[in-house]
Amino acid sequence: MTQQQKIIAGVGAAAVILLIGGVWMATANKAPQEKGNGVDVASIKDFEQCTSAGFPVIKHYPDQCQTSDGRIFVDGRKPDQSELAKAESAIRTFMGEPNLELEYMSQNRHPANFSVYKPTGKTTANDDGGTYDFVEGWDRPVYIFQQKNYINDRCEVYEYEVSIETHQVIQVGVRYPEEIQPMMPDERTSKCGQYGSLETPLKTKAEIEQIAFAYLSRDPEHTKFMLRSDIQPEYIPSKKGTANPAQNEWKWEDKSYKLPEGLIGDPSPYPTMRIIVTSGGKLIYYLNTTELFSQN
Repeated sequence: MTQQQKIIAGVGAAAVILLIGGVWMATANKAPQEKGNGVDVASIKDFEQCTSAGFPVIKHYPDQCQTSDGRIFVDGRKPDQSELAKAESAIRTFMGEPNLELEYMSQNRHPANFSVYKPTGKTTANDDGGTYDFVEGWDRPVYIFQQKNYINDRCEVYEYEVSIETHQVIQVGVRYPEEIQPMMPDERTSKCGQYGSLETPLKTKAEIEQIAFAYLSRDPEHTKFMLRSDIQPEYIPSKKGTANPAQNEWKWEDKSYKLPEGLIGDPSPYPTMRIIVTSGGKLIYYLNTTELFSQN
């Protein structure tokens, strides 16, 4: 064999090797990724398929499942109906409305106005928020409900957050339901004008106070803090010196409480109760975190 023939033969062999390698890589890339019972990872399309394939469940309220290729599936199933019924019963009792119509919306790891975490540093030099880790043992999961009927001429509704563990009403707020959010103000008035204002007709401070504390009396199990003689609720009007302030707040706060060292409470590090009632005697905000700071 001449030198030229040897060179040609060598080039040909190298080409064959490259071709075989390319075919093997292409085949390998197309091979199903398997996990547990041999399920093709690419075929997984929802939370149940993910868990059935043996991938880990992340406790996240609602739970999440992550496949080996990095996709995350959220458990979209509604909680057990009997558990939701307990939460709905707590809401109706607290509001004093046994026939209140409610709609389950979602669940969350903690109430909107309560969390305890450990700061881990800033993400960037200009980032004031920083990064943080939730601390084991400080999850306070809640179910979130909205009531179906409007409460005022702006088409707003009450939104409720109820403890999944104790069925305590933790928070009540006012918000626009999704179907109302795109509407212009005049459209809302036209649709909901019949429901009137939350601020009128005006009530006296004594009447408003009676209404506020009536809510607390409907949940004696979780308002035992009111029995303490060392801390009294503070009255905070929206405008001091006014005969009929638009908002009337009573706030109870235990500032003697201390979180474990290194932990931060957001928005408050203290067990707190706040209830706000309008000049018309209508509830617009309630928050009770007094028992959320207790660790089992």
